[in-house]
Amino acid sequence: MADTTTPGVAAAPSPPVTKVAQLRWWVIAVPLLIIIIIGQVDKVSISMVIANKQFLQDLSLQGRPAVTGLLMSGFLFSYSVCQFFWGYFVKRWGPRACAITGLSMWGVSLLLSGVAHTIGAVVTARIVLGVGEGFMFPVANAFVANWFPVKERGRANSIWLNGTPLSQVLSGAMVVAVISAGGWWTLFYFLAALSLLIPLPLAIFLMRDRPRQLKLVSHAEATLIEEGSWAKTKEIPKAKDKGSYLNNYRFWVVTLAWGLHGMYFYGWTTWMPTYFQTARHFSFRAAGYLYSLSFLFALLAIVTVGYFSDRVMRRAPFLAGACLIAGILMFVGGDFIGEAYWALAVLIAAVCFAQTGLVMIQSLLQSIVPEGSIGAATGVAGGVGNLMAMVSPTVAGFLLQRSGFGMVIGFLASCLIGVAILSIVLTKKGY
Repeated sequence: MADTTTPGVAAAPSPPVTKVAQLRWWVIAVPLLIIIIIGQVDKVSISMVIANKQFLQDLSLQGRPAVTGLLMSGFLFSYSVCQFFWGYFVKRWGPRACAITGLSMWGVSLLLSGVAHTIGAVVTARIVLGVGEGFMFPVANAFVANWFPVKERGRANSIWLNGTPLSQVLSGAMVVAVISAGGWWTLFYFLAALSLLIPLPLAIFLMRDRPRQLKLVSHAEATLIEEGSWAKTKEIPKAKDKGSYLNNYRFWVVTLAWGLHGMYFYGWTTWMPTYFQTARHFSFRAAGYLYSLSFLFALLAIVTVGYFSDRVMRRAPFLAGACLIAGILMFVGGDFIGEAYWALAVLIAAVCFAQTGLVMIQSLLQSIVPEGSIGAATGVAGGVGNLMAMVSPTVAGFLLQRSGFGMVIGFLASCLIGVAILSIVLTKKGY
């Protein structure tokens, strides 16, 4: 597709947002945050489970890291493939109905994990979990696009995507405590109850597809949201060609960046506790706490980047800078610093910078694709991106088995630097 973008033009000032016109943050952003927190805990808690010696013994996984990596890669396969379908379902039936269906599915899949006692059964349950959780990004992007003006989406994304580091903060200590109290199978029952009792009622009783469907939303707030939509704003560059987003190369640049970022994220979160135990010689309990600590500091970074990217209405420069710095710090902290606590400090800084990247990727996607297509587009982008990411835990396990953590760190750092390089393309186009 030919380059047909025009630079962004300063828009007329939007109507002032009164104290009354703020309900969207409470009925959409906060529930999405809670859904993502619990979904991410369900998703990545397996990284703590595979660091548990009793689990490895029960399922005969000792000395088989590549097979162990299938627990995350199997989940990611179904999670990735099903995003294509969830994207279509969101466009056809709306984000709320899809959220209710997906939340119900993932609660049941966690119950299946608790009764499984072979590696095949656990992998199968993880695949079912991936089907259920595949709705999250298409649904969340559709809700944000329908409920927030373009100039607020960096902040809105930073709120719900903070669910990712918050889940890491909660999961490390919580998973260790639950496993220590009742065994690894108890964890899955606990997570099933958590998933069905908190986010599901929020989707049923509070969230709606569009602002005017919720009686609590004032006419002034609904108008403010509609006037700040993708179609009406002049604060972002747009392709003059009104064809499908599939013909827009910028969409595919964002998709590839999402895939590389996911390769880093799932590779690191899967093997991070094992890294702290084996390469840095922390105990299992300490590894769980360090896992949480490394994501705690990312919270402020995500909010800060979301805020400033809204102020300047640029996303790609933040993505490029954050991922370049994160890749360098990952390489230095993981491979070159010998003292364990100094290495930990550098790796925490790397996580902080890297975690801001996903916020900018979602904000870029919402700046490139109009609201009517964002659910389907997110399904395609998330599906392709996560198909790329799903191989990362297994590849990292293979590299670990063959060459140790040095190669694993190099592989993950290169993924982040790849995101930074792709971001330069979008930076030049004014995004």
